[in-house]
Amino acid sequence: MMRTLLILIVGLVTSFFLFPFNLPVGITVNTKMIVAVLGAVLFVWDKMKEGGPVVSRRFLIYILICATISVWSYCVTVVSGTSDYVFVKYIVSVIVWLGAAYAVVWLIKAVHGRVTVELVGNYLIGVCTVQCLLAYLMTVFPGLEAFVDSLMGEGESFMGTADGRMHGLGAALDPAGLRFSAILLISSFLMAKLDYGQHPWQGVLYLMSFVIVSIIGNMIARTTTVGFVLSVVLYVVLIWPRGNNLVVNWSWGIVGGGILAAILVSVWLYNNVPTFRENIRFGFEGFFSLVEKGRWEVRSNDMLKGMIIWPESLKTWIIGDGYFDGPQDIPDRFGQIITGYYMKTDIGYLRYIFYFGSIGLVGMISAFVYLAVSCMKAHPEYRLLFLSFLIVNILGWLKVSSDIIMVFAPFFILACQAENQPAE
Repeated sequence: MMRTLLILIVGLVTSFFLFPFNLPVGITVNTKMIVAVLGAVLFVWDKMKEGGPVVSRRFLIYILICATISVWSYCVTVVSGTSDYVFVKYIVSVIVWLGAAYAVVWLIKAVHGRVTVELVGNYLIGVCTVQCLLAYLMTVFPGLEAFVDSLMGEGESFMGTADGRMHGLGAALDPAGLRFSAILLISSFLMAKLDYGQHPWQGVLYLMSFVIVSIIGNMIARTTTVGFVLSVVLYVVLIWPRGNNLVVNWSWGIVGGGILAAILVSVWLYNNVPTFRENIRFGFEGFFSLVEKGRWEVRSNDMLKGMIIWPESLKTWIIGDGYFDGPQDIPDRFGQIITGYYMKTDIGYLRYIFYFGSIGLVGMISAFVYLAVSCMKAHPEYRLLFLSFLIVNILGWLKVSSDIIMVFAPFFILACQAENQPAE
């Protein structure tokens, strides 16, 4: 009983880390910051006990890359004469994410006596599954939605406002969709590597989580589709070379049966539950459009097409204009007063270029490539998984400027810890 309670507490802390939200306490403090403070305390405690190197070489290189991005951002704002310091603070944001991830990894090890990529992945899968179930239950029970919303303050840590969309506890919009995408990849990878002959029920649980996040995750954010497609490809790539044997047949059987059951349940819910029908039509708008109209139409994609606005000067292409959210008192090149995103584009790559140019964009890409490569080197048996994370991140920027540093972070902490361990 106590062990179960501890696992639930670690899961809650993991959720506060993965899906942070502002607390309704009158000051700007979010759950990620609280977990990061806990991580800092635990880190100091560990170093006092263990001795040895304070931080690993991997950690120092990554921090140097992120610090360079912050310094470059500051130089751009000085040259451009702006005060938009969103990425000047990037190094601080990264340290907070890594501090919070350290706490999660430490707690997992404290409860289980060990910490592995699979264990961390299981917690991330569990958190996203519960978030999706909570989000759907909130559409069925308004009282539950009111209670959950009362726990959250407003602000950026809730990824903006949910705008009437389905959301969980701090999980909303495209940032949640990118995280769901990464978690679908973890589920797919672990399903493909599992010995179904020995652990059939574990395979069933992975599949149930995969189906729930795939369906409800798309209702929350259609960006989840990116992860769904990549996770299917990843599963086939991993399972195909294993040939035709009992374990593989178990795998195909469980996956095929689970997908068939999910389709049948979804059809029943579509025909009998109005809230499910409304949300699934939103989540899978493109598929419904293809069936009903014969063409793929998604309103958000049409909006993105109108946001393709290229820089007009070489200076902007190289170092940017120093604006990310945009000034509120000057007209754009169409003569309209700018509000919200600079140049009225939400496309990640364009927002980066407009803010700190191609140089800054290369720096951001380099940071995530380094994260992926570090994790691949430390955990070579999971290299395809971390490569898939990188692909999700790169593809995600085609739509929004959010990233999945919080998914990389606990695995990167494991990589740094592995580097600091003395050779046997």
